[in-house]
Amino acid sequence: MRLAGVFILAFVASALAGVALFAATSLLPDWNDAAARGLGEAFRAVLTLVFVFLAIVLYGIAVWRRDRARHLKRALYILLLVPILILGLGLADSGFRNIHWLREAVGAVQMFTPLWAVALAQWFVLHIYLARQGNLAKAAST
Repeated sequence: MRLAGVFILAFVASALAGVALFAATSLLPDWNDAAARGLGEAFRAVLTLVFVFLAIVLYGIAVWRRDRARHLKRALYILLLVPILILGLGLADSGFRNIHWLREAVGAVQMFTPLWAVALAQWFVLHIYLARQGNLAKAAST
């Protein structure tokens, strides 16, 4: 029961971190027209929400494994690499020609930071809980 509460706390903390960085990165300059900006913001909001659920599923799988700390770290690495994979797929789709690098760099920062904040917030909450559980188990055994 306690672990379920920690997962709920991790879910809420990551959602708040994602929303906070989503709002903060929305203040960065945007060179698109109003319609494209609105659709881009909606896409980033949905992507952040989907990433919150994806992260909680991956961390949930990692917690049920034998070596929890190692699997949590592996899940964190996977979640941190997902935005870079999205960037790579975007480059493969459109190529390197006619790219305005400043605009794309700002767009990448706007997309990456909420996703990375979600992954790190959930990992941080779960890592602290599991470390405390390990310390309590060690203290009880001595």
